[in-house]
Amino acid sequence: MEYDYNRNRSGQHPMYRPPPPSSQPSPMYPKIGPHPQSAVTRPSPYHQNPHPPSSSASGGGGGLGIRVTIKPQYKITPPPHLSPYGADIPRSSFQFDFGLERKILAESHKDNPNWTKFGIENFPTKQLSQSTSSSKFSSSNPVESKYISMGLNREAVSIAVANYGDNPAKVPEFVNGYTLLREMGFSSNSVAEALFMHDNDTDKALAHFLSGSS
Repeated sequence: MEYDYNRNRSGQHPMYRPPPPSSQPSPMYPKIGPHPQSAVTRPSPYHQNPHPPSSSASGGGGGLGIRVTIKPQYKITPPPHLSPYGADIPRSSFQFDFGLERKILAESHKDNPNWTKFGIENFPTKQLSQSTSSSKFSSSNPVESKYISMGLNREAVSIAVANYGDNPAKVPEFVNGYTLLREMGFSSNSVAEALFMHDNDTDKALAHFLSGSS
């Protein structure tokens, strides 16, 4: 009993007494000196003093700034200076009569246009040119005229009607193949014979020409 009491007295502090001051401070709390103003602080290794601005990066007014230099090859040439005393460009004083143009267009859509009231003796019309072209390609054969009016080639229609007659399937098929092969430079008789031989098959007719058997 006495041993335990002596050990407690020598090794532990009483419950109601403060511990004696230790020579080493606790690692959990920093030590505060008596005179913080006179204490010399050591700078952190990660903190670096900012470099003073150089004379080239500072602006003309003494403030901070960035100077940018553009290479000559990237500079844009300024536009040439025009003299403000140049002569004025003359403008057209022609007054276009849009009303007269509308009247002429309206008259051109009539069956029998009267151009004399406009002071025009000979005025070419679109309808006149169309009637002239249609009469030029008109045929005495009504069957051929029917296919020609559909926009098919007159020469090919004549050959197709002479061979197939009034066949709505064969005639346009022949005309299309005939026109295509004629545009390639083959002669009319050779194209017609090749199409008749291969039942209007354009690929077979072309292979026939390329094989040199024509």
